[in-house]
Amino acid sequence: MLPKAFALVLLIPISAFCQTLHFGTNLITPGVITEFSAPLNMKARYEVSRIKLQATHAQGALLLPEGFDLRKPWPLLIVNVPSGGRSIPMMGAYTNAALSLGYAVLAADGPQVPQQLDSIQFGWSMLASVLEQMVRTWPQTKTWPMMPAGFSGGAKRAATVAAAMMHDRYRVNGIFMGGCNIDESLGEDRATFGLKQYQPGEAFKLVPIFLSNGRTDPIAGPERAAEVRTSMQNSGFRNVRAEIYDGSHQLNQENLKAALQWFKTPSKPSAPVSSK
Repeated sequence: MLPKAFALVLLIPISAFCQTLHFGTNLITPGVITEFSAPLNMKARYEVSRIKLQATHAQGALLLPEGFDLRKPWPLLIVNVPSGGRSIPMMGAYTNAALSLGYAVLAADGPQVPQQLDSIQFGWSMLASVLEQMVRTWPQTKTWPMMPAGFSGGAKRAATVAAAMMHDRYRVNGIFMGGCNIDESLGEDRATFGLKQYQPGEAFKLVPIFLSNGRTDPIAGPERAAEVRTSMQNSGFRNVRAEIYDGSHQLNQENLKAALQWFKTPSKPSAPVSSK
């Protein structure tokens, strides 16, 4: 099956579009988002049957950076969105920052379901199916450094997904959480929830976590960021960095780039809360 692909409007050299690789039966070119189908794994088949859906595949989308070489490990940003959202259409919010730092970008979507049915278990099963398809196609990607990222509800999902990924032996090198507050339904942050839900081990507490919140954000401002950070630290997370930017409830590209750069050097200690 031929992939659905489209070029991004990015300020990158034409050489980024010259190398074509095989991804299973698909052709994939650096600088171009390529969509592919992934058969549902056992968990995903259970999730769709539980809510009485008929589906056999999830949809994945992969974007590779300029100079991509499959013989080397590449950092992979994984896009997460709030319940009821679609990850693939949101890739564009992350691609400029990711590509500028040599990251590949992955997104995964299952069948469209209402927000109340799009549980963390449902979303993770779809992403897991896409990750498994990627590993079947390119086995070396299992050990790539991976960074779940999201904004608002997507940030919460990114933290929980990171725990599930580590449980399944993926290499998580960082978590970007923009515009995030405490989950009122749980009374705790979602990294702590993921730690309890998926039991990823003590190493999960060492993963760098970057919190990004707007100074004038009425939903998740500096006070909410401090609550999230305190909750994480009380759970034993040791590498939490919080940055405050001038702005409201929107993804901050400067913070995103700072996070992705930080995740490339995870041995550095976490930074104090910044008021810049």
